[in-house]
Amino acid sequence: MYTSGLRDQLAALKKYMAGRDGGGVTIEGRHKHIIFLSFGKAEARAFVCKGVADSWEESWQKAEMEFDKRMKRPHLDSLWLKVDVVTTVKEYPLAGFLNHVSQIKTNYFREGIAFDQRFRLAFLEQEMNGNVFLHWVKGQAVFRWDNINYYVKRNYGLNLLLGNDVVKRVYTFSTVSAFHDGSNLYPLGCDWLNNGRRYVSKLAPEILQSIICKSSQYLAGEVLKSGMFRYGYFPCFDREISHYNILRHASTTYSMIEAYEVTQSETLAAAIKLGLDYLVREIVTIDCGGVQRGFVVEKTDNNSIKLGANAAAVLALAKYIEVFSEDGYLSTIQQLARGILCFQRDDGSFVHVLNYPDLSIREAQRIVYYDGEATFALARLYSLDNNPKWLKAVEQAFGYFIDNQYWRHNDHWLSYCSHELFLHRPKRKYLLFNLKNAEGVLDFCLTRETTYPTLLELLMACHKIISICKQRGMYLDIIAHFDQSKLLKAIHHRARHQLNGFMFPEVAMYFKMPKKVLGSFYIRHHAFRVRIDDVEHNLSGYCSYLQQGMSG
Repeated sequence: MYTSGLRDQLAALKKYMAGRDGGGVTIEGRHKHIIFLSFGKAEARAFVCKGVADSWEESWQKAEMEFDKRMKRPHLDSLWLKVDVVTTVKEYPLAGFLNHVSQIKTNYFREGIAFDQRFRLAFLEQEMNGNVFLHWVKGQAVFRWDNINYYVKRNYGLNLLLGNDVVKRVYTFSTVSAFHDGSNLYPLGCDWLNNGRRYVSKLAPEILQSIICKSSQYLAGEVLKSGMFRYGYFPCFDREISHYNILRHASTTYSMIEAYEVTQSETLAAAIKLGLDYLVREIVTIDCGGVQRGFVVEKTDNNSIKLGANAAAVLALAKYIEVFSEDGYLSTIQQLARGILCFQRDDGSFVHVLNYPDLSIREAQRIVYYDGEATFALARLYSLDNNPKWLKAVEQAFGYFIDNQYWRHNDHWLSYCSHELFLHRPKRKYLLFNLKNAEGVLDFCLTRETTYPTLLELLMACHKIISICKQRGMYLDIIAHFDQSKLLKAIHHRARHQLNGFMFPEVAMYFKMPKKVLGSFYIRHHAFRVRIDDVEHNLSGYCSYLQQGMSG
């Protein structure tokens, strides 16, 4: 019936999982063993079978018998297989359950649910979240019975009309689990935040390289022949995001170049070039009193010119010159930098959004990211052409940042740019700015439940500036007063925690079209959104983590 490979997968999972349910659970006063068996492939959402019985062996047999019936292609080899065994069960009245979930961040409820005590209708956490069983209305969680009934029909073949008038009690349950991808078996996490993704005891270099390779190849695969990206997906129902943002196009391409430094992938290099060529085509040049200034026009934002878009374009093109040793984009970068100077006021601050083509001010302030991106971009250009006017503008901006205590924003771009400025002007005040920018967020980094990838980028820029000071024997009195042990603790914690946003196959298999998001990064509380910049920030953080010799 099964190929030898599939039989081996099932046997390996059965052997590993035997006895890991803590002896089973008690339901209706009787001792039971409950086993879920999920199976899927890259082209479709996983199916889930279960077995409920008095013994482990009988429960496994029931789950496997149901699996046998569901297999439409019994000779399909190397399926993704996942086993969950139930370890605890808790009962709630319907209203009590919804009130309980309402206190938890959106999509961060991490247990399975059953609608009856015998587990006839029971669903893993991944099934529930992957099919949007819950949503929030003005902070109150409610069941999406339309989605639930559709899924019950799809997975069980049952035409039910479940609703608040039918379901009166909810049983939550936790599991221990393991996954087999056809080659290897992976124990999965079972605690709240790590639930359902592979357990990684240490982020060794080979694991980091694998994550960087897979996520950068994911981005490469999203680049179209035109050079545009497929911008992103909401994977629960495979809905593509139709919006586009040229700023994120540029910054994502920048992260791909960082990844190329690690992987040296020719496929990635080709995608980078396509992306940059598209970006350059979107740049317009305006003659301002005889000076040619370049601008990136955001067509999807009513022809706005965003400071951050110009900056991100400079960063991407400058990084390309640095890594690929090709200077064909240098004049374009310089035009864009002259464009950035149009945003800077006499006091060093920046206006954030201009109108095209008259360069009138549309928005004086939009988001602090733009300030850090702009100064970082100008400092990076100075590294290429040594033109002092770029560095003068950066120092003028930092005078304003320091006077206005911009470190309170705890922004990763401000960490990047203060580090870059320190390389050229190793002044005490720039070091202090970088340290303060990180210091105020260390406790947050250790407790934040979301994967929030820019935190790792911020921390790595801080670690890098401290390393420079140690290597050069500079400002040792200052860094001695900075809590470096907490910094390292936060860095390793964030690097491990961000794995909870990676689309491992055991996570992707519960979405509608796994292959479209496999190897990407997602944002759980934004409907599991996968967008190019979600991947970008994770990728940049992990590249820096690896290149600075970290493992944890």
